[in-house]
Amino acid sequence: MVYEDFGAFMRLAVIPRQQEHPNDIRLDGERTGGKRKAFGFFRYNGREWKVDEDTHYLPLELAYSAFVKGDDPFVESETSTGKGRCLSLAAELRKRQQSRAKYLYIYSN
Repeated sequence: MVYEDFGAFMRLAVIPRQQEHPNDIRLDGERTGGKRKAFGFFRYNGREWKVDEDTHYLPLELAYSAFVKGDDPFVESETSTGKGRCLSLAAELRKRQQSRAKYLYIYSN
């Protein structure tokens, strides 16, 4: 299923998952390790985006708080591996994340 926007993705997929597993830090429940498996999809800026299941909750929460205020939470760029486009937190949100690591794995589908 592709959610109509980031807000719907958060309300219908991420928040219920987090409420069911409040001690998890990632969508997949793991603490480490990379995965390229999709947790879900949403539309943003005219594209369909895939959220990998190793994405952490904190950057999603920061993005959602900006989204509900009407702010654009994302910056779109090329991936560091050259395999397409990705979304990162906007600069102001990155400062609040308090981590140099991205922990947000959203790619153009």
